[in-house]
Amino acid sequence: MQRLEKIISEHTNYTRKDIKNLILRKQVLVNGKVANLGLKCAPNDQISIKNKILNQTKRYYIMLNKPSGYLSANYDKNDKTVFELIGNEIPKKNLALWGRLDKDTEGLIILSTNGELGHKLLSPKNHVPKTYYVQTNRILNNNIIQEFEKGVLIDLNHLAKGTVSNLDKNTCKLTIFEGKFHQVKKMFKSLNYEVTYLKRLTFGNLQLDDSLRIGDYRLLTNEEIQQLENE
Repeated sequence: MQRLEKIISEHTNYTRKDIKNLILRKQVLVNGKVANLGLKCAPNDQISIKNKILNQTKRYYIMLNKPSGYLSANYDKNDKTVFELIGNEIPKKNLALWGRLDKDTEGLIILSTNGELGHKLLSPKNHVPKTYYVQTNRILNNNIIQEFEKGVLIDLNHLAKGTVSNLDKNTCKLTIFEGKFHQVKKMFKSLNYEVTYLKRLTFGNLQLDDSLRIGDYRLLTNEEIQQLENE
């Protein structure tokens, strides 16, 4: 048996104060009955919050600093995949990638069992920003700032836009608001540059943890999950 407040805390992003207020406002039911603070619950008890049944399956949200040379896939018979970097302490069942990075691209990638939120964030309608650190084969001209703001043609007829910052010789940061196949590389290629190194730094409001070594991962904090839910 577990305290009701602890169960809700483990399976939602509500703060302790939020949980207490929900219970006091009689917005939490256990097996159809109004719950009280400190109530002990069995594993098979049905808990609902604001008329929604609480999913008590533990959800995982993982930040991975992807190395080059790994496919964004759960399995491939010929190549290494990012799933091979995740240890056995994380159940792989229902774990899915939120977006993909090219095999030779490094940086932030998210894996989660929350498919609903992942689908929402990846939807083209939501325009979730993603920022990349880009290195090219030659010195970048300042005109790329205006060119990317106006939009450049990729895939024959698609106008791809982006925001350039931290321009320095042959490196810059580029923020895009969609996720077309090889989009960053194609955008630079349209202006006759070749991308020689690419690393994703942000996904929405979530930033790659500077302390996370290449190939390592960690669970997202409740605050970070909340940031993504608010996108």
